[in-house]
Amino acid sequence: GELPIGGTAVGTGLNAPDGFGPKVVAALVASTGIDALTAAKDSFEAQAARDGLVEASGALRTIAVSLTKIANDIRWMGSGPLTGLGELALPDLQPGSSIMPGKVNPVLPEAVTQVAAQVIGNDAAVAFGGASGAFELNVYIPMMARNVLESFKLLANVSVLFADKCVV
Repeated sequence: GELPIGGTAVGTGLNAPDGFGPKVVAALVASTGIDALTAAKDSFEAQAARDGLVEASGALRTIAVSLTKIANDIRWMGSGPLTGLGELALPDLQPGSSIMPGKVNPVLPEAVTQVAAQVIGNDAAVAFGGASGAFELNVYIPMMARNVLESFKLLANVSVLFADKCVV
């Protein structure tokens, strides 16, 4: 990714030594092994906009929407045993109802849809943060980063759980 190192406070590079940004980026690449790091071509844009975070969050939202569709289909296909579709046998992870013998609560599909709702909410906050920067400063960056990281973590965890415990 592009780093606005050397752009100083407003992206002009005022008072930064010549070549400062590229030298720091080279040191970061050497110490981290991440070859994709580069000095920003446009420090104004790189400091003011957080389009990459907004785009990443949008991709996570798309995954959440897709998982919601899959989870809802599995929930309906596993409904039953008497009046539901009964096309799938969901794992019995939580006791059913005393008035509906044989009912299996679709707890994993429901967990997936709850995670999806949170990821979609996180994305709305990230989009708001991306739109709310003022000139070269965006005070919403910590919230944006936190929400994107949480969305990654939530989707990763629920996807593994869903695949291991529900999808056979």
